Amino acid sequence: MDTALTPQPTASAPGPTGLTAPLHLLHKPNTPEGFLLDATAPVEQHFALSAELPSRHGTFNDGPGTFHDLLFVAETLCQAIHFVAHQYFRVPPDRRAIFDSSGLDVLDLAPWRRTGRPAHITLDITLTPVDVVDGVPRVLDCRSDVAIDGVSCGRASARLQFLMPEEYRSHRELGRQESLRSTTPASRPPLSRTSPGGAAETEQPAVRPELVGRGSPRNVLVGPPLRVTHGEFVLPLAPEPGHEVFGASSEDHVPGRVFLEASRQASLLVAAEQHGLRPAHAVMTRLRVSFRGFGDSDLPVTCTVTSQDPARDDAGRPTVRTRLAFSQGSRVLCTASTVLLQDC
Repeated sequence: MDTALTPQPTASAPGPTGLTAPLHLLHKPNTPEGFLLDATAPVEQHFALSAELPSRHGTFNDGPGTFHDLLFVAETLCQAIHFVAHQYFRVPPDRRAIFDSSGLDVLDLAPWRRTGRPAHITLDITLTPVDVVDGVPRVLDCRSDVAIDGVSCGRASARLQFLMPEEYRSHRELGRQESLRSTTPASRPPLSRTSPGGAAETEQPAVRPELVGRGSPRNVLVGPPLRVTHGEFVLPLAPEPGHEVFGASSEDHVPGRVFLEASRQASLLVAAEQHGLRPAHAVMTRLRVSFRGFGDSDLPVTCTVTSQDPARDDAGRPTVRTRLAFSQGSRVLCTASTVLLQDC
């Protein structure tokens, strides 16, 4: 069945907030009930998703304009998984969809280059249900091959679990209490650049957009290093309040898309400082993210970044590997690793 998905905001991470173009999802069922009932048995299922890559989006097209934004792939894949979970796998709508892990790989750089002409992306998605109870999965494993204009050029993966409302609230509260115990009152500004009242004295600085591959200050998620020790950088997170993609309300946890994009930005910033990469000509070709807990938007989050010495790819271009850990107090919320390529 070919279904046009209407983008809907979600509170879980990462999510499709900010998408405006329709996404077309085709179910390729391998069970009879898939044809008759538009539903699936709790076994591996296959889908194809297609969309036009954005050309005027305030976030996905912000920057030097050299490459299509990898974050768009994560956002469209997220929307597809959410839709499929409820429509085809019968996951109750009150269960919170939480990402355990996410991964992105660029396998062929050429199709990712922006040409100024419209471009089309296709995701061939395989979803595998795990921990099935009464025919409903508690976890979905996702693998996807990515093609742009018919050319295979990437892979994406994700693992999504569905929490009962009370389970979600319990995890949130336990994590918050641990964060509060391990931070001092003086170190608890909100996770934003200004206080709710907009007082200038609480403003948190952000780095120049071009240093993290962006053009608008609104899309910058990291601040200048709080400290640098033996090549280890500690950066604050400072997303703009109310941002249509990266915003987080005080009632919800920090969206996973914030960690995905902040991983890219923090890696670029450190690679430029440590190894001389030029952000305008650098692209992230690999990202692995593992989520460990929920972060609260009214408490500070820091990102610790380390990098390896540059290497060369098969074409002789410089590459830099980084490792990142996002923390709230002593509690690690998320770990990540990236590979950056200097395309010169």
